Formats: sequence, C-alpha cells, structure tokens
Amino acid sequence: MRNSRAEYSGISGNDIAIAPIFVGKMLADIEYHPNIIPNVLMKKEKMYALSRTLVMRLSAAMAAAVLMLMSAPASAQLTEIMFCGNTSRTGANLYGAAGPYTEVTGCAPTGSTRAMLVSRSGTIGGNGAAWLAYLNGGGKIITEFSISHTVYNEIYGTAYPQGAWYGNCQDNAMPQVKLNPAHPFWVANNIAETPINEASCGYRLDTLVAGESAVTALGGALDGAVMFAIRPQGTAGMLYLLEADWQDNEASYTDDSRAFMAALIGSQWVNAGPVAAKPIPTLSQWGTMLLAGLLGLFALMRLRRQM
Repeated sequence: MRNSRAEYSGISGNDIAIAPIFVGKMLADIEYHPNIIPNVLMKKEKMYALSRTLVMRLSAAMAAAVLMLMSAPASAQLTEIMFCGNTSRTGANLYGAAGPYTEVTGCAPTGSTRAMLVSRSGTIGGNGAAWLAYLNGGGKIITEFSISHTVYNEIYGTAYPQGAWYGNCQDNAMPQVKLNPAHPFWVANNIAETPINEASCGYRLDTLVAGESAVTALGGALDGAVMFAIRPQGTAGMLYLLEADWQDNEASYTDDSRAFMAALIGSQWVNAGPVAAKPIPTLSQWGTMLLAGLLGLFALMRLRRQM
C-alpha cells in the first residue's frame, strides 16, 4: 500500500468525478489490509480532519455546480432588438404588447441581441460571416421589403436574383396564405391571414425557395407569390426571409401583423436534423459531477462509522 495520506488527501475540485474511486479504494484497504494501514491513518483526529476536508471540497463543488446551472444564460432572457437600417415602425406599433424589448440600431449583433431586423436601408455587404456566426449562436435575423435575396446571398455565398414584384404595399407582415400550415411555427402561432386588398408588397422568393432545400416556404400572397420563408441555422438560429414593407407606417397595419412580428422576434427554436435512432439517455457533465459528489459523501459517512 502506498502512502495513504499522499494518495487520498490530494483531491481537488477538479477530481470530483473520480472521488468515489478514491474513497472506495480507501475502504477496501481498511477492510482487507488492516495490518498494513499506516500509523497516520490510525489516528482518528487526522482521519476526521481528512474527512472534513473531503466533505467540504465535495460540498463546495456541488454548490458551485448548482449555482452555475441556475445562473446559465438563456436566449429566452434576451431583451435587445437590433434594427439594421431605418424603420418608421418600432415598439408596440411593430410587435404589439410583446416584450418589453430594448431597441438599438446597428448591423453587428452581439450575444445580447435577441433578434436583428434588417430593413431595405440596412448595411448588408461585408456582414455575411458575422451574421452567419450570429445565427449559429442561436440568433434570429428578420428581413424586409426588397432585400431578402441580398441578405441570403451575403450569408451563404449564393447569387440568387431578385424575384418578380408582388402585392399592393399595405405594410402588413402577416401573409395572406399560410404555406405548409402543419409546420411547427404555424401550429404554435394561430394568427389570422391578412385579408384581400391589405397585403404587403415585395419581391417573390419562389426561385430562392426552389433552389435551397434548407429553406421552407411558410407564407404567400393571394396571387401565389412566396413572400415568407425560413432557414434554420445551427442549433437554434433562424433566418426569417420576409418580403413585406413592415418598416413603413401605413395605418392599414393590423394587429395580426403585430402578433406575427412578435412571434418572429420571440420565437424559440431547437432545429431538428435528420431523423435518427434515439441515443441512450445520459447525464450531463454537471449531472455526473453532482452524482459523483453524492456518492463520495455516502462513502465518507460509511468510513467514519467504521472508525
């Protein structure tokens, strides 16, 4: 048996996951080799001191783990909205009673940005890489009239042309027709379509949607134009391609369009990939550490009863 004091007393916070192994070996040595236990372990006061040290370290690590789990940031807590480009419509006039949100201007979203809304006057060129990183980090980008194809090309390096004109420019962001109505977005957001003669206007997304398997059409106009489509990105990011002149300030903008914009800004996504076999459930790293700490505490209690 090696020097037990050196072998067992060097456990740090980073060794929590293997604490039960140390304690288990210590118990085995005591139970099956009582005649070769070093004298230092025969002294109860030293054993008590060692036990207290281990208990304190395990308890502190467990408390830290719980605190970190409770304080972890979540995208649902983000309240900043960034406008990239000019807009005449903001706040409750744009997204109703949703929020409250803090509105800022700029074209460089950060980890505090819940959603970035890019209007026709926004700076798009040169931002593709940064915007892709933002989407991969769980961000949301919402486009506006006439620039959806430009934003898409900048982010993904494609070269789709601007589509044909559609609509009558009444500003309403909510489509007149729900495409793919069984999609989770529409299931979660039962919003009434925009009535006839109140449609927005923009440029059709039909060609882009047809050419990109990752893009799903979700909204259209009565004339058949695709004017709203989405592309998931990363684990929870979403690019909302919206050909609607929502940044204007026409009085025809409806409460349904406000609810629709609120749904885009406030949405929370976990983007699904291809269907695969379900993995065997496992504990997270912190869950494993907590379980290891509890096992270590039980082992120490047993050790103290044997002394």
